[in-house]
Amino acid sequence: MRILALIILCLLCTKGFSQKDTLFENQELIIRKKSAYYKGNEIYNADRELENLIKKEKTDECGVSYRFYYNPLSLVGNYYSYESGEGGVLACGVPGSSLSVQTINLENNKKTSISDLFLEESILKALKNDSWIKRNMEENKIDFHLINSVKAFFDRINSLGDVRFNLNSFAILEYDKKYGKVSVRLVGTEYMGYNHSRHLQLGLLLEPKEPYKHLFQNNMYFTVGDFNSGLIK
Repeated sequence: MRILALIILCLLCTKGFSQKDTLFENQELIIRKKSAYYKGNEIYNADRELENLIKKEKTDECGVSYRFYYNPLSLVGNYYSYESGEGGVLACGVPGSSLSVQTINLENNKKTSISDLFLEESILKALKNDSWIKRNMEENKIDFHLINSVKAFFDRINSLGDVRFNLNSFAILEYDKKYGKVSVRLVGTEYMGYNHSRHLQLGLLLEPKEPYKHLFQNNMYFTVGDFNSGLIK
């Protein structure tokens, strides 16, 4: 009986650890603290990446002091946004780190552009009204009102300095049912020097394209702030 009790206790402990390690789970998607899988296929795995890095970089003279991390940001339908980062010391070099935010379509594991889900005119209007963009454009004497495509706008922003925005670097904050608008966090990467970067967030209020409105109305599983991350809600 004592042996049986110990076995049951161990099983319960294992199950408890698994529950704590799992951040989100439904029939197709499971998100853990260091990994994520969709329909059994790996999306990312921090432990595996570190293991591969150690095999590649570790020598007798130089060890590896490094880490990879991932944080879920938002999940709307099959569109999953997450934060990723890495940092440490390689090959007896200087410390460094990098971080990013991206949105993917879980069905094909491909990057999703902000203009895939939202109306282009809505994105342009929000960008042109953003205080950070207005200030930087004006300081650089750029007439951004003449820019008439989202891609061209991003290219222009990225030419200004040490901040880079990607079309897929966004996450969902909330949906306003009354006005049918979505609060979106557009996240750029700002280089701080010495091999380090940080997030730069812009808050945009966008109108979704007609085919995706139902996702925001009925299929928002979690949004920015529901899990710990480097973003400010």
